[in-house]
Order: sequence, then structure tokens, then C-alpha cells
Amino acid sequence: MTEEYTKLLGSVSYFKNLNLAELAKIISSGQLKRYKKNRYIYSKDEPAAGMFVLFSGKVHLCNYGCDGQSQIFSIIEPVTMFNEVTVIDGEPNPATALAVKDCLTWNISYKDFENLVRKFPDPVVGLAMMKVLAGRTRELINLCGDLSFRTVVSRCAKLILDLSGDGANKIDRREFPLADLSALLATAPESISRCLSWLDKQGFISADRAHITVIKPEELLKIVTTETA
Repeated sequence: MTEEYTKLLGSVSYFKNLNLAELAKIISSGQLKRYKKNRYIYSKDEPAAGMFVLFSGKVHLCNYGCDGQSQIFSIIEPVTMFNEVTVIDGEPNPATALAVKDCLTWNISYKDFENLVRKFPDPVVGLAMMKVLAGRTRELINLCGDLSFRTVVSRCAKLILDLSGDGANKIDRREFPLADLSALLATAPESISRCLSWLDKQGFISADRAHITVIKPEELLKIVTTETA
């Protein structure tokens, strides 16, 4: 089984240049953990849970407001690292991680990661962490910009294009229910429902209970590039 997970870790783009022996060292420094659907993997502001790599399942990284409304700022799918910042600074978790499908993860603590880096002279691990953190920073900068400068309709159009691969694929509403769409856009479900209805009436999308289908991606792109708050 260790060999299977070693190969999975090797499929993470940042570790593709490592050989199996080196990957096995990394795997043995942490532990495998399973989480059932709808279970919290860790919560915001709790002591550092360490870095995770998702091998199977699906995870939402989110924050919750005082009124209980959630904001999803990242969707994690296999094979991807998350919560990596806590193995760098040892500080509390910056967000909450929710398993939205049954999940298999690999996890390494702050102390174990420190020991791993000391024993691992090759800079690949450190460079991998830097690239992941840079990517997360870009995501957050883009999210802040969207929330500050885009209307809800513009953000909705952008999300539909992102989730559909610029209109190439249907969006499965079981995978992305209204509550998740609203959490991704940091707004109320009613607002998203009105946006979907308006876009449907314009003929830009077709939205039913099962799927959201992009009909005119060029019109959605026009909304994204022209509508500002």
C-alpha cells in the first residue's frame, strides 16, 4: 500500500522530479487519515493541523461568518496539497476544511515537517511549498478583487465559466448545489438564484434542477469583462 500512495504523492506536480525512494521518505514522515463525508478535517483558529495531501475525495476550504453563512475560497480535489502554511509557521489553521466526499489524505505535522526538511538536503520540498503558497496567494488576491470590484452577476458569470471549462462542460448541480455556489461567491443563495434565473432568461445559460449548461459563453465573458460594482 505504501508504494501505491508513494506513486500518488509523485503525481503532485511539485514532486514529479523525486524518485520513489525519496517519495517514500516523505510518505513515512506523515500518516494516512480518512474522513467521512460532511466531517470537518480541521477548524479555523485551532492549533496547526499540519499539511495535507488529498489522495481521494473532495474538500472545501472555507470560513464561517457570525451568522453561520459560509464562504468557500478553495475547492480541493485529488491530488493536491492544502493547509501547507501551518507547517511553515506552526500557527493556527487559517481556515476550516470540510470533507464534502469521503476522503483519504496524507498528513504531516509542523514538527515532523521541520525534521523532514532538515533530513532532506534537496531543495525540491522547499521549492514545492513556495510554489503552492504563491498559487494560494494569487487565488486570494483574485478573490478579493472579485468581491471588491465585480457585481454579483459578474461574479456568477465568471464562476459558471470557471466551473464549466469556459462552457465546454455541463455543471452538475449535485456537485455544486445552490448553497455551495453562494458560498463560493460570498453571497446569499437567493442572490445566486436570481442571477441564474436572469442569465437563463437572457438565453446565456440553461439552468434546470440537474445541470447548468452554458449556451453563449461569449455573452458571459462580456459580462465578466464589463460589469463592475
